[in-house]
Amino acid sequence: SSHFRFQRYKTRNGCPGPLLVVASLPMAPLFFGGVVVVASLRAAAADWGEAMDAAARLGRPPPLLAPELPSDLAPSHGLQRPTVPSQWSSDLGYDGNFAGQRLENGNGTFYYDGEGRRYRSSYTTECRYFRPHAEIKQDQLTMALPNGNSSSNLTWGDGDDTTCLSWFGSGTKYNDLFAFLRFAIPAGTEVIHGEVCNVWSLDVAAQGVSLSACIAEDGYPRVLNQTFILASKWSGFTRMRFSNIRPGKPGEEVFMVSRACATSYPMPPCRDVRVAAIDVYRLFGPPEPLELDNRNGGDVLGDLAFVCTQGSGDAYRNKLITYWRVNVSYSFGQYMFCNFDGKDNRCPGDPAQKRTVGRRSGQMQGVGPHLGQCSPNADVGSQYSFPAEGKCPAGVSPGTGVCAWGGAVAVRTVAARCLIEERGLLDACHKEIGHAPFTHSAAIWQRAFASDDPARGGCPDAPADEVVLV
Repeated sequence: SSHFRFQRYKTRNGCPGPLLVVASLPMAPLFFGGVVVVASLRAAAADWGEAMDAAARLGRPPPLLAPELPSDLAPSHGLQRPTVPSQWSSDLGYDGNFAGQRLENGNGTFYYDGEGRRYRSSYTTECRYFRPHAEIKQDQLTMALPNGNSSSNLTWGDGDDTTCLSWFGSGTKYNDLFAFLRFAIPAGTEVIHGEVCNVWSLDVAAQGVSLSACIAEDGYPRVLNQTFILASKWSGFTRMRFSNIRPGKPGEEVFMVSRACATSYPMPPCRDVRVAAIDVYRLFGPPEPLELDNRNGGDVLGDLAFVCTQGSGDAYRNKLITYWRVNVSYSFGQYMFCNFDGKDNRCPGDPAQKRTVGRRSGQMQGVGPHLGQCSPNADVGSQYSFPAEGKCPAGVSPGTGVCAWGGAVAVRTVAARCLIEERGLLDACHKEIGHAPFTHSAAIWQRAFASDDPARGGCPDAPADEVVLV
């Protein structure tokens, strides 16, 4: 049924969305008053790393942990830990800072049904990275499937301009949003709107994550915090605030799948029969091979939007950027979230998406409808996905109903550090925050690829031994 069909997807975006994807991740080690409990450290680190990478590409805060942790891991030390009531709803507030971007003044509604193993968040927040006073509206429904796995569907936008995005947990189990409280320790008190509540925290030092909740005397949470203290682009925090608590089971209607996800996923292709060569740029790093199959990229402003919002950490400074020319059909489909897993690239999603080149506005922050799928996206650029299933055989040109892309040629590859640091791209980005299009930053980008002469703003070709050819 449509109620459970949305378990197939993953995502990548620009301004961190106000709604947090929940993943079921084992965690270790766990710290309890100086006691370290090791629980599958290597597996936990691998799962956490994958989730962090996917969230960073999505441009949203890393998944809020709903950990799968056996109860016998946590020594009691005589603590009477809180248990959050199983069914309630509330008004919801949100603030956060992630990947160099600030989210402020988020307001909406939260519904929680622990017995039914589901919850929903829906609200609007300000994100000013590209435009002053810009707002994002999202709705996220997360539930347990009959097999015990977790399923989420995410709706972006408002009114007629809504698009169903997607996230799938790769078979991860559903676990309760407040499960970490079973392992938390007291961490003082906090006053929220004049009301004193008790803070319970869990530090996961190996992954650089700290979780906490402030529980009021009535047992309901008033605040849920995440803090990321990694020395990378993922450092930041999220803070969810619950007010006007309404005890009792939320109505079934609040857990209905959104209309966009029930009827319009994936979005139909654009009605544009043109075929043309486009310029595409892609940030990557060895051992990933030099190819576009099952990969994402962007035009100058589009890839600039990705690098500017997420290129502030060493993880990207040590990578490469390739300039491609590729023939595409303008019958663009909904963007797919392709990711490299260390061995292969994957573009999970609906089979219909895999027959088209996907397009969206840069970091989904453009003014075009339906996330910029069929728009020129002159404000923040375009980002593309190139599923292997849509690639044309040798000698075949793209066209509607035939194939979607082909003839890709890698024009130049340069070190990301040259562009990001040595040519001053990040400094230029920071000066243009709130004033898209980032024309000065785009000019720096274009000069870096137009020449290998530093005196003209160019970057030299990356050494051949750094590029893995296919």
